[in-house]
Amino acid sequence: MRILGREALEALLPPDDVITAVERAFRERAAGRATALPRAVLSIGRHGVFMAMVSALPRLGALGTKLLTVVEGNQRRGLPTIQACYVLVDPETGTPLALLEAGFLTGIRTGATSAVAARHLARPDSAVAACFGAGVQARFQLLCLSRVLPLAEVRVVGRDPARAAAFAGQMSRELGIPVRVEPSRKAAVAGADLITCATTSGRPVFSGRDLAPGAHVDAVGSFRPVTREVDTLTIRKSRVVVDTYEGAWEEAGDLLIPIKAGAITRRHVRAELGEVVAGTRPGRTSPDEITLFKSVGFAPEDAVTARLAYDRATAAGLGTEVTL
Repeated sequence: MRILGREALEALLPPDDVITAVERAFRERAAGRATALPRAVLSIGRHGVFMAMVSALPRLGALGTKLLTVVEGNQRRGLPTIQACYVLVDPETGTPLALLEAGFLTGIRTGATSAVAARHLARPDSAVAACFGAGVQARFQLLCLSRVLPLAEVRVVGRDPARAAAFAGQMSRELGIPVRVEPSRKAAVAGADLITCATTSGRPVFSGRDLAPGAHVDAVGSFRPVTREVDTLTIRKSRVVVDTYEGAWEEAGDLLIPIKAGAITRRHVRAELGEVVAGTRPGRTSPDEITLFKSVGFAPEDAVTARLAYDRATAAGLGTEVTL
């Protein structure tokens, strides 16, 4: 069994290749060849959850499970909000192949999924982004989104001004474009082509009144049925695509809250991402249409990313081999 830590994964999983792998997973989903169990969620206190995500993509040689914790108070402890590991298994023999650090895995595959969605839903000329959040996941969102869109300016909105400023400086260096802190949420959204939300907020982080025609909203932070990052008006104004219907109806408070209030019905969700990728349902239909991608996480994203890392690590002799 090969042990792969974060440092090895950073070398093995560049964004472009993960985007390709994740898109393949959604094509398998559309073809009925990617299976996943409902996500198991166990509360571990007022501000934390423990989750297990199991999936199989036999044609791609990917089978496994991710175990992760999400603890909102970890920033104060100097620890990541999300901590995780992934166990990869050979689907043909059942042999355990690898144990991977999955905080990085989760971040890069979530960013890659947003990039796949943006490729089909955002305007191809999208250049101005508003980024809500200044943490680990916000970085992965921008890294991956910048691979599929010609981003030229990013406006960062964060709760902690010092942290947001540090994040903006880091991302400006990494992306090679102007990234600045915007104290006003309204000003951040006004005229933005892309709004990405990667926060732990339980309430909407901007008003749908401020969305420009043709904007694309990427909402990935909220994953509980009673929390949301976008308001009802944003949902009502948008052509909505989800990662999976099952995940959306179980966990996407951004959708479940307005459904419960009677503001929309389930029919307002036009497609899941696999259908858009496969071309069986349309993505963006006009330049002025507002689109929204809601993601709560799809286990096969982890499986294909873990398999990609394992294959490359084996070829390069990276990681540590152990006998169980």
